Amino acid sequence: MNSIYSKISFRAAGVALGVGLATAGLSLTPNVASAVTVKTLPQNFTIDNQTFTEVFVAEGRIGTDGMSGDWELGVLNPINNNLPDKQKQFVWENGAKYDFTLKYDVLTSTVNYNVGATELSSKTFSDPIDTIYIRTKSVVNGNTSSSFSKVEGESFNNLPLSFSSVVQDGDVNYLRISDISESFELKGQVSFSWTGDQPTRSNLAYQIQVGNSEPVPEPLTILGSGVALGFGAFLKKESSRKQNKVK
Repeated sequence: MNSIYSKISFRAAGVALGVGLATAGLSLTPNVASAVTVKTLPQNFTIDNQTFTEVFVAEGRIGTDGMSGDWELGVLNPINNNLPDKQKQFVWENGAKYDFTLKYDVLTSTVNYNVGATELSSKTFSDPIDTIYIRTKSVVNGNTSSSFSKVEGESFNNLPLSFSSVVQDGDVNYLRISDISESFELKGQVSFSWTGDQPTRSNLAYQIQVGNSEPVPEPLTILGSGVALGFGAFLKKESSRKQNKVK
């Protein structure tokens, strides 16, 4: 993961993420798009890199909030230390909402990430995916008294999908969308807001981390596999013994 997303303690800033309705805390509307599963994750959750492999990451951050200096929008490449494969400048108006679309077509190896009127497109990534983690964060920055990063969505593959997360005064939230059949299109809105000094760099940010999860076998599955292997070895031994008798 990018160093800007290392585990930190927050005190004077907040991040909000949502698809549908934004509230204080983390809420989930159960009427989500069929064929995918949405789950809010514990506050101390961290991604297990042994069971989740990022294919690409779509990010929005406060940057320098201008058309020069640090970038604000990026499609990051996990293989290249999460450096931007594509990046662009973006000016965040305090509290304004911007439509976003993140689309991945695994057949054409195309990622399209749009925020407002700004579009980033890449053909670098071609691996199949089944899971998305949406991560929001904020950190203390100078004299900033409060700040929020918010992602509000509308649909997943044109089906309604509603969830929200608001993080305030130093926190991180994760939300997972799983059971994805590779290609997808996620739509919604994003916004940054703050009081006091304007944050900079990645002190307000969100990431949409797209990749593959390896399921951990259930205990009964492991037991069943062991029994099957043992039974197979027994049958092989018996067959060999019978062949020896015939000889």
